[in-house]
Amino acid sequence: MEQWGAGRRIRGPSWARRIWVAAALVLVVALGVTIWLALRPHAWRPQSGAPHFVSCTYGGYVSGWCANLAVPEDPAKPRGPTIELHLAVLPATTRHSAGALFYLEGGPGVAATRSAVEVNELFAEVGRYRDIVMVDERGTGGSAPLACAGERVAADDATAVTAYLRRCFARLPAGVRLDTTSVAADDLDAVRRALGYGKIDLYGVSYGATLAQEFIRRHPAAVRSVVLDGGALPDVKVYDLSARNAELALDAVLARCGRSPACHREYPETRRQLDELLGRPPRRVSLESGPVVVRPDDVAWTVAALSETADAAATIPYAVDAAAHGDYTPLARAFHDDLGADLDARARLASFWVILCSEPWAAFDPAATARDGAGSYLVHAAVARARLFRRACGVVPTGRVPADAGRPATTRAPVLLLVGGNDPLDPIGSLRGWRRAFPDGRVVVVPGTGHGAIRYACIQTLVARFVAAGSARGLDASCARHVPLPSFETG
Repeated sequence: MEQWGAGRRIRGPSWARRIWVAAALVLVVALGVTIWLALRPHAWRPQSGAPHFVSCTYGGYVSGWCANLAVPEDPAKPRGPTIELHLAVLPATTRHSAGALFYLEGGPGVAATRSAVEVNELFAEVGRYRDIVMVDERGTGGSAPLACAGERVAADDATAVTAYLRRCFARLPAGVRLDTTSVAADDLDAVRRALGYGKIDLYGVSYGATLAQEFIRRHPAAVRSVVLDGGALPDVKVYDLSARNAELALDAVLARCGRSPACHREYPETRRQLDELLGRPPRRVSLESGPVVVRPDDVAWTVAALSETADAAATIPYAVDAAAHGDYTPLARAFHDDLGADLDARARLASFWVILCSEPWAAFDPAATARDGAGSYLVHAAVARARLFRRACGVVPTGRVPADAGRPATTRAPVLLLVGGNDPLDPIGSLRGWRRAFPDGRVVVVPGTGHGAIRYACIQTLVARFVAAGSARGLDASCARHVPLPSFETG
């Protein structure tokens, strides 16, 4: 027994076995490295000949590459003076990009790169395989902005606004006439070519949808796919229809309140209360930030602004009821935070006024506004705005606008049109005739939502699938019918 096993030494692996084990380990490591390289964010580099890029960070954690690109001030004079466009690229988070999606901001007057943090979140799925490109439209952000002085000007005082603009444009160069949508579309194509992209995908929200359609018109061969979110066709006079559309949106919000037992019980007469508020004299309200004077038109514009998102719309019955019972604080706070009594930073940009005073979609016709908005809670305020713009635009230089700017652009590229079911700015009626313009298009209505549908996770996934496929055919949009809506605020 003592010798049992003496001749059974534990033997080590043979050399052949060791070689096979080593080879297997090498294969496993190689596979792991390959997967890591495919999934990790990479150091994107532009094509040779592109502008000089430097790394940039937004919000402390969104990394991208930023540059200034010199383009002709007048695209019709390629050898003439130049301006610089500021742009940012958020590289695809996989190793190889399948192309680029250009994000076109709303406005006019809003710089696209200032939305980089939000864009990074909203287009995370698209950004896995495509670079996200943001270009500050000329006249905004870092792209040769021309701004008026920072003095306080009451936004509803036509005399003061007109005098302010007269002083402003008297000192601005003649090139301000080129700060229009059609020229901005040419700028986007210059960026596309400089960065070495072929056909690109476009996402435009609100005014960005107008810019996207102008790009389609002027550079059709450069378009792969288009998403128009909360947009209108260019033959729609969006401001003339603003009172009517606001009323339709409020009707839908209050109808949803009526279907909610709690909301209907607490606020059964919101529309009557709103009419009562519009007949009251101005009310001075003390807020933490200081006193605010809320006039009837301010009440109307505040309700219209709250209607733009489902979350804010859910506060309307509560805020109107509170004011009807003497507490204007909720309405005054919303007015102060969202609107304000003075011209805001966007309305101090020359490009804002050149675009709105020159382009056919932005016509301000007081008679048409009154006719189409008859019976709307917003009609008085909207007519007053139309009159103000008609007067102020008399001192604004007419911008360069092509003769066909008021006609819908057409394309065979796939187009996804997103519409908020309760959008007070661009409801489904703003897309009438879309099939003729976009025969390979698809409309998706998101019930109960306001202006801009991309904020919902379901729609973000829908957009990502549409862009990845490059087609709207077979696109499953059923989730859009089940986007969760917020509960109404109750006291």
